[in-house]
Amino acid sequence: MIAFVFLLLALTSISAETEKVKASVKSGKTKFSCTFTLANDGTAVVIADSKVVCTPNKPTKRKVKDFKLSTDVANYVVSFNINPEKITKATIEFKEKKLIECAAGFTRVCPSGASGVCPDGMFNFCPYKGSPAAEADTWACSCLQTRMLELDVQAGLNPLGECHGECICLSGNMEAIKNKQKPTFFGPKEMPSYCN
Repeated sequence: MIAFVFLLLALTSISAETEKVKASVKSGKTKFSCTFTLANDGTAVVIADSKVVCTPNKPTKRKVKDFKLSTDVANYVVSFNINPEKITKATIEFKEKKLIECAAGFTRVCPSGASGVCPDGMFNFCPYKGSPAAEADTWACSCLQTRMLELDVQAGLNPLGECHGECICLSGNMEAIKNKQKPTFFGPKEMPSYCN
C-alpha cells in the first residue's frame, strides 16, 4: 500500500507543469515581495507541489484571499498565508494558445510534447531514427523555410541543425515528404561524431 502511494505521488510530481511568478502583495499596511511556484496537472493546481515565498519576514500570520496572478499560459486565483508561507487554495484557468501563422514558403515547427505529442494538424518527426523524449521541450514554435525543411526531413536531419537530435513537430502538410523515395547514400544515418 505504501509503495502504491509513493508511486502515485511520484507520477503526480513527474506530470506536473510548473510556472514561477513574482508579484507584489499588500496585506494591511505591509507590502510583500512574493515568488509563487505553481504546479498544475493540466486541469488544476497541484497544491502539494506548489509554494510561495515572501519577504520581509515580519509581520507574521498574514492571510491573503483570492489573489490574482496571470502568466502567458494561465490565470490563477490563489489564497495563501504569509509568515509562515503556505498556499491554502488555488484555481487555474488556462489561456487559449495562439497559433503561429507562417507566410507563404514557410512551415511551422514546434517543440515535441511529452512522449511525442504534437499540436493539432502537426506530426512528430525524430531525426537519426530517434524516439520522442518523456518530457516536453519548451522552446517557442517558429517558421522555417519550407524548401530547406523538405530537404532536411528527406535526409533524416533535424531542421534546427545537424547536431540537434531532439524530436520536433512539423506541420501536417510536410508528412508526405517523409515517404518520398530517397537516393542511395543520402544523408547521415547517425548524428555526426563532432556533435557530441
